[in-house]
Amino acid sequence: MVEDAKNDRHSDHDVIDLGGSLTSPANIPKEVEHLNTDERPLGDWESRYSKIAQKAIKYDAAYVAFILLATLILIFLTWRGTVFDFAVSGCNACSKSTFYKYAYFYLGGQLGGTLFGVKYLYNVVARGWWNIDRRLWRLFSPHLSGGLALAVCALVDSGIFGLTTKATAGAGNLSLGFITGYFADSALRKMKEIADTVFGSPESHASQSPQVSKE
Repeated sequence: MVEDAKNDRHSDHDVIDLGGSLTSPANIPKEVEHLNTDERPLGDWESRYSKIAQKAIKYDAAYVAFILLATLILIFLTWRGTVFDFAVSGCNACSKSTFYKYAYFYLGGQLGGTLFGVKYLYNVVARGWWNIDRRLWRLFSPHLSGGLALAVCALVDSGIFGLTTKATAGAGNLSLGFITGYFADSALRKMKEIADTVFGSPESHASQSPQVSKE
């Protein structure tokens, strides 16, 4: 009886609960292989980071959370009209529709860059790849995405991108700005293609440069 009880007992370290069933990790079915194990053995729950690293991670998390909250508040205040009244008070020549377009593009880009940063942060922390040297990227990435979206807005207005948006369509401007910010690398590649078309690629400039005589 004691031996049977031992055989029936399952250790917390060699089983995984999948919808109420106990399954050995070696026999996990294919359909659940996507579970985020974070490359840890089952039951390993303690942080792999030192106290100093944990404090730094909390700082990074607080920063991106603050930028995310501030961006959402600014989007609401822009929609409400408060930002326009504050920023261009007394400016009779300022176009309200143009202001809203560029504001929504910038804030959409910043929102996209911030959400990408949040996703990146929790992924690298969970998988043990977080490091302090990435902090500058985490600090500036949301603002870089916002500035990039602002530039894309100008390119759209100029017709270089071959896209058109309605000046009054706040949702469309915010959405395109968000896509630009979230996929900032793709937007930069597209802008590089435009720059190469307009100014020529660096390789073509190098091939056309005069050869210096060695004599």
